[in-house]
Amino acid sequence: MRSERAPRLLMLAVGMGTGGAEALIRDSLPLLRQEGFDVTLRVLKQPRPGAGAGEGTHVPPARLTGELRRGRFDLIHSHLFWANLMARAAGRWAGVPVIVNSHHGTDCWLSLSHRLLERSTAPLADRIAVCSEAVREFALERVGLSPEKVVTIPNGIPMERFAPRGLRESVRASLGVDPGTTVIGSVGRLDEPVKGYSILVEAMAIVSARAPGTTCLIAGDGPARKGLEEEVVRRGLSGTVRFLGERQDIPRFLQGLDLYVQPSRLEGFGLSVLEAMASRLAVVATRAGGLPEVIEEGVTGSLVAPGDPVALAEGILAMLADAGRRSAYGAAGETRARAGFALSRMVTGWSGLYRSLLAEKARREAA
Repeated sequence: MRSERAPRLLMLAVGMGTGGAEALIRDSLPLLRQEGFDVTLRVLKQPRPGAGAGEGTHVPPARLTGELRRGRFDLIHSHLFWANLMARAAGRWAGVPVIVNSHHGTDCWLSLSHRLLERSTAPLADRIAVCSEAVREFALERVGLSPEKVVTIPNGIPMERFAPRGLRESVRASLGVDPGTTVIGSVGRLDEPVKGYSILVEAMAIVSARAPGTTCLIAGDGPARKGLEEEVVRRGLSGTVRFLGERQDIPRFLQGLDLYVQPSRLEGFGLSVLEAMASRLAVVATRAGGLPEVIEEGVTGSLVAPGDPVALAEGILAMLADAGRRSAYGAAGETRARAGFALSRMVTGWSGLYRSLLAEKARREAA
């Protein structure tokens, strides 16, 4: 191990799309460099045309071992299933001293064969970092990983992007929303049934009947969008539920909302909820995965059973009827987000894990 220079870290991703894991990687790189690491980002998928440096340099899986040897990396930190497998196999073959993998969700989509592959190759990694206790529990109980191998380091966000509420009216005007309209919103990939947006559409049929004039704005895209839009039309909610597509201005968008809703059936952590809290928004969400670890029920938001449109509608209606509670929850949510979930805190957790593993390897080599 080369200790007289900054440790060389390869950050390995499957690709750099618009998901939460990708945002974490992108935002963490400058902070990791400030922590003293020489960081290189590589992706297994070919980046989209015109992608910038923040999207990473493509390395085909077949060439990853050679890339690792040439780069003389001290450690790899990989993210998501396929990158984790490649990091384990190619990293050990190339002789990289430390391998850290990350799990970002309760990957219930994994088939039995994939879970067996995950379990059988996990010993090749030094540690597996997970973003919540819910993800850790899944890794231990459903995948069968060793408890000493899995460490929880909660996600974080760059708090400076999520600012005061001063842009509310201008954001609403840009979205074509009347100043007096009550606006709820959500941000996420339109991926059903995982994200639960079909449940939100069903809940909005109840909300609109009891609180006419309420608008629901959903930012994001994904394979379920067409079907969701058709369901909105079928239910006669075209003027109530609007799909805005991918947006690059989420911090600004959040300022135009009165309430944030997260209807997920499965959720490893809930970065979008954390962003809403940092924007002083009260939250109604489901008790799915890591969401109860982010939201303090009765303090920063309300939690309901996943997959239950009636419960979700009742939670939304109760919050809309109480502006004082929304304001108190929003203020408490911002405090909780900034105190416990800053991006710098997550990066410090990662860098501390890296350094402890590098030191452990150095001690073994010296023995």
